[in-house]
Amino acid sequence: MSLNKQFFKFVIPSIIAMWVFSIYTIVDGFFVANFAGELELSAVTIVVPYVNFLFAIAIITGVGSQTIIGIELGKGNRDEANKVFTFIILFILSFSIILALIGIIFMNQIISFLGADSTLFQLSHDYLSVIVFFSPFYIIAYAFEVLVKVDGFPKTAIIGAVSACLTNIVLDYVLIDKFQLGVRGAALATGIAQFLSCFIFFIHFRAAKGYLRFVKIKMEFKEVLHYLKTTVIYGFGEFISELNTATFVFIFNLFIIKYLSPEYLSAYAVINYMSLFANSTFQGVCHGTLPLLSYYHGSRERDKSIKIIRMSFIFVFIISVIMYSIAFFGAESLFNMFLENKNMISSSIRPMRIYALMYLLAGQNLFIASLSSAIGEPQYSIIINILRGSVSLFISIYLMVHLFGVRFLFFGAGVSELVVFVIALYSLKKMLDKSALRLKEGYE
Repeated sequence: MSLNKQFFKFVIPSIIAMWVFSIYTIVDGFFVANFAGELELSAVTIVVPYVNFLFAIAIITGVGSQTIIGIELGKGNRDEANKVFTFIILFILSFSIILALIGIIFMNQIISFLGADSTLFQLSHDYLSVIVFFSPFYIIAYAFEVLVKVDGFPKTAIIGAVSACLTNIVLDYVLIDKFQLGVRGAALATGIAQFLSCFIFFIHFRAAKGYLRFVKIKMEFKEVLHYLKTTVIYGFGEFISELNTATFVFIFNLFIIKYLSPEYLSAYAVINYMSLFANSTFQGVCHGTLPLLSYYHGSRERDKSIKIIRMSFIFVFIISVIMYSIAFFGAESLFNMFLENKNMISSSIRPMRIYALMYLLAGQNLFIASLSSAIGEPQYSIIINILRGSVSLFISIYLMVHLFGVRFLFFGAGVSELVVFVIALYSLKKMLDKSALRLKEGYE
């Protein structure tokens, strides 16, 4: 199979799978806004950072182990790959249950931390209480989806994700509209859909259709620490990348509540849905190319790795232009799908167009960060993603608001991406030079 075909074989299914995961949130928002109310939509927006946090946990384990497994498969070490796979799934299961218990115990504190005031607190509690209960399935299903691709079955990833998405849409309609369960119905629909996705992927691995399968493992404590450390190192950059999504929403939520009002969170929810769709597309490219890059890096085929990198940059640029065009020309239509308040819609079109400027560079930054994890240089991914998230974003928004006024609030995202892009380009040159040197000297 040609490299071009390999690229699209992995990237397109990954993009579709990421779209499906983003559709969970967007569909919930659509049904909540249209069949429950805009205040309920604001409450869901308050909880969004916590949901992103759950996916971040799945990514650090899924992507981190995917890199290790991909490299081991590239070297022909299938037994070691299966050992890592089994251990990681068991660890995710245990950790996600503990995380759910913590969420139940400290639920009120979490909601207050996320910024919910007295108006939104109970609605946010209704939504989060169901999300927390299903959180282990959120984490395991996403990790499975990442790992099924490195197992050589990207189409299975699509089947599992699409099946769950369709289930979510049907249940949203039934539970929110017909049974009038409001935000609880939205959370319940998503939770059941994630359970279905988890079940489909489990059947795939249980049947041992590919390289990866569950095996009996006996590990010493030092070996456990080694696998966890390596997984965290390789997956930490992607973890920060997903956590940045939570940080983006969290920071904007706080600024909107402080300088505008909680009611405007419903308008920001629509802006965030467009941003979520764009970032999901970028991350789909990153996750699709990651197993290819890690495999060819492990097999020391540098020429193929470089070609994939070039294709990825071009593809991401094309996507970024398309996404910005959708946000710019389709802003009013997007708001009309979710909101009824005409004054809020008209006042939100300009902020969406400004906010969407970040798409032109966000994809490149995400790919460079993902690339560093794939070729064994995760420190660059960590630096880029930390800067892109809390550090650069908060400083950029703060400066925009205090120097130019609240009207420039949404310029902060684009300014932040520009600063990070300059640093990312420098990091890209450094990591490729180091990778070439290692290959020349004959060691990994």
